[in-house]
Amino acid sequence: MSKKKYNTINDFLEDASFENWALQNNGTDINFWEFWIANNPDKEEIVNKAKDLILGFSFDKKFVNKEKVALEWKKLEAKIQAKKIAPKRKVRFLRQFSAAASILLLISLSFYFTNSDDKVTHKTDFGEILNIKLQDGSDVTLNSNSSLSYYKNESRKVWLTGEAFFQVDKKVVTNAKFWVLTDDLSLEVYGTSFNVNTKKKKTDVYLEEGNIWLKFKNGDDKKMIPGGYISYSSKKNKILEDKNILNPIIKTSWKNGSLLFENLSLEKAMEKIEENYGYSIVFKDEKSKNTLITGAVPSKNIDICIKAIEKSVDVIIIKKGDSLIIRKK
Repeated sequence: MSKKKYNTINDFLEDASFENWALQNNGTDINFWEFWIANNPDKEEIVNKAKDLILGFSFDKKFVNKEKVALEWKKLEAKIQAKKIAPKRKVRFLRQFSAAASILLLISLSFYFTNSDDKVTHKTDFGEILNIKLQDGSDVTLNSNSSLSYYKNESRKVWLTGEAFFQVDKKVVTNAKFWVLTDDLSLEVYGTSFNVNTKKKKTDVYLEEGNIWLKFKNGDDKKMIPGGYISYSSKKNKILEDKNILNPIIKTSWKNGSLLFENLSLEKAMEKIEENYGYSIVFKDEKSKNTLITGAVPSKNIDICIKAIEKSVDVIIIKKGDSLIIRKK
C-alpha cells in the first residue's frame, strides 16, 4: 500500500484502504491515511476531491423480493385455474387482476410481469442501478434508463435495451448457452463476464473474461477475447470500433456507482452524463467542449457530479429545467 503512487483521483478511488479512510471504517487504514496525508500536503486538494466523491455516492440498489414474486405467481396460477372453471367471468377477472398487478408494479420498483406471454421485464429510471439474479444463477447489473426482458422459464435468453453488465453462470453439465439480444446483434455465451450498451443507436460490447460469439444482423459473426471492445451499428451495417481496452474499469465502473473519464473531451464526457441522468447538454462556448477531463464522478448523484466536474475542468454548470448549461468561468 505504501509503495503505490497516488497522482490522480482514480488512484485514490481504486484503493479500498482509501475508501475505508474516507468512510472511517477501518482503524489501520485510517491511521495509515492520516499519516500519509500529513506527509503529502501537496496532495491535499486531490485527496479532498476523491473523498467528496466517495461520500457523495448514494447506492440505492433495489432487489426484488423473491418471496413476494413467488407468492404473486401462486396467486396468478390459482386465478388462472379459477378462470378455466368459470369462463364467463374471464373479462371481469382479467380486469381485476390487471388492477392488482398495477399496484404490485409500484411496490416492486422496476419489476413487472407481462402475464399474457409469461415475459419478465426489469426497468430502471435515470440515475438508478438495479441488481438482478436470474433463475439460472447468472447475475446482471442493469444501468440507468435501461430494460432487460426474458421469458419466465427461459432466463438464459434475454433482450436488452440500454446497458448492463453480465456475469453468466456456466452450465458445465449441460453446456447450455446464454443469449443476449439487441437491435444490432446477438451474443452467444457459455459462462463469462461482459458489458453491453445499446444506447446511441448502436451496440457496444466489452468482454472482461471468457469468450463470446457475436452474431451481427447482417449475418456476419465474430469471436471476442478478453479485453476486446466492439461497437457495431446495424443501421450503418458495419463495425464502428474493434480494439482492446487498456483500462477496463473505464467501461465497467458505472456498476460500482461511478463514471470514469480518462483524458476525454468534456463534450464526450457530458454525453455519458446525458445518458445516465437524462439531461440535455448545452455548451455556451467551444473552448469548454474541447477541455480534457480525467477523473471520476458519481453515477447516482447529479449535484455531486456537477460539483466534481466544475472543480476538475474549471467550468460553471447550471441546471435549468431538463438541461445542463456549461460555460468557462
